[in-house]
Amino acid sequence: MSTTLLLGIAGGLVAAFMQSCSYLGGRRFLATCGNSLQLLVSSLIICGAAAWIMAIFLLDTHKIFSWQMAGFLTMCNGGFIAGQWGFFNAQKHIESSRIASLLGLKVLVVMLLAMIFLREKFVYMQYLAVAIAATAAMLMNWNKGKLDWNGMGFLFVALLGYAVSDLGVQQVVREISSGQPVKDGVCGFILSYGTMGILALMAVKPCNISRKMLKGAFMQAGCWIVSMWGLYISFGLIGASFGNVVQASRGVISLLLGIILSRFAINGLEQKQSVAVWLRKAAAALLMFGAIVLYALVTKG
Repeated sequence: MSTTLLLGIAGGLVAAFMQSCSYLGGRRFLATCGNSLQLLVSSLIICGAAAWIMAIFLLDTHKIFSWQMAGFLTMCNGGFIAGQWGFFNAQKHIESSRIASLLGLKVLVVMLLAMIFLREKFVYMQYLAVAIAATAAMLMNWNKGKLDWNGMGFLFVALLGYAVSDLGVQQVVREISSGQPVKDGVCGFILSYGTMGILALMAVKPCNISRKMLKGAFMQAGCWIVSMWGLYISFGLIGASFGNVVQASRGVISLLLGIILSRFAINGLEQKQSVAVWLRKAAAALLMFGAIVLYALVTKG
């Protein structure tokens, strides 16, 4: 594998791990501080503040002022806000370990959108890898001989919103194209979350955002910021389609976190479950890992 491919995979794995941690922070906020809209606004204010501070030292203004960039940012931010709204609502019904794995289904949506709108082409082995990842996500959602559809409507909104946002992220980073992929990814984060942070500030009064809410959202937002650094770098290097296959590893990560939380039933963040359920989830997590390996083997970097 080339250095570019390895760096892209590493960025995706960092994003997957920190996203799994952020899901727990979000569930804790919903249980103790406020509703899903208040979590969204509070989180974006914190992320926006981080982006503004980073802009002072790291923002490269080359190629960022154009109508094309504005369109990509609108695609990225609009999709993200819709995705987060759907995700936070889904968290009211679906435990963190399961929802993290179900997001593996986003690979299907991203591939479909990339084929239709970006004219990207894939080989049969890549289709197989995506199919395996989707199968693993469905296996993770299997409960007592049937699929558990509770909260799945909100999850569908999240999948579609995140998929649109991911393709926007890919285009934003590629539009910057300074020849330094890590710096391009950081600049993409600054542009996206800097603008969303400004919009979030306008919603402080209508959404009754308090200091307690901002403090309560800090864990979720902090983990999310680090995950987005990894994601922007990953998508800029290996694209949104492969990047999402790598991110399917969050199923493995969330599985381990879920076992720990389930064992101790920490703050109700994860339900206690039987050994058989965890074995099924482990099998699904291994399928996800296999999809990542298969996709990587057929992707040229």
